[in-house]
Amino acid sequence: MSGVSLPVVRPIGRALVVAAASARAEILKTLDHLGFECAEADDPYGAFVELCNHRLAYHAVVLSLASLYREELSIITAVKSRLPHIDIWLTQTDGRQAALAEGVRFGADGLLAEDGLHRMGQERNNQTARLPTRAIPKERASALALEAMELDDVQIGEPVLTSDELRALLQDQPMIPPYNTAD
Repeated sequence: MSGVSLPVVRPIGRALVVAAASARAEILKTLDHLGFECAEADDPYGAFVELCNHRLAYHAVVLSLASLYREELSIITAVKSRLPHIDIWLTQTDGRQAALAEGVRFGADGLLAEDGLHRMGQERNNQTARLPTRAIPKERASALALEAMELDDVQIGEPVLTSDELRALLQDQPMIPPYNTAD
């Protein structure tokens, strides 16, 4: 047996990078340097499907603000509500202050820059950690666990809304304020 041991380099987690192909190279290089194993998605819709199909495979999602419309930032809320163990990082924020503010409002965890990850919102996390919690009775905990298992058995492709509900939603057009470029 040799006395030589080689260092073991393991990824610190798996990240899903959501960006246009032209914007991904820089992001992937930074994440590789940080020790992440990466997967790629061109848009937030494909990314959300990937996250739902592999719920425990990812530890982080990196969203390029250069590749997303502000309306697509609602993926942050969707991921946070369904997969709370995943951190969401925003990158390529230069000149996109409105989209950055929107991303933070939706619950993004921080920023990815060339020099690494920068977490935001620590005060909010610390405040919520201090909130008192109530113990759940054992019978209720069992019922909640059973409900969660039933929800996990639902297939992604199964309809959540009936056709009538979907029609009603599609007929309701949201009020979008006019975009004023004079400001």
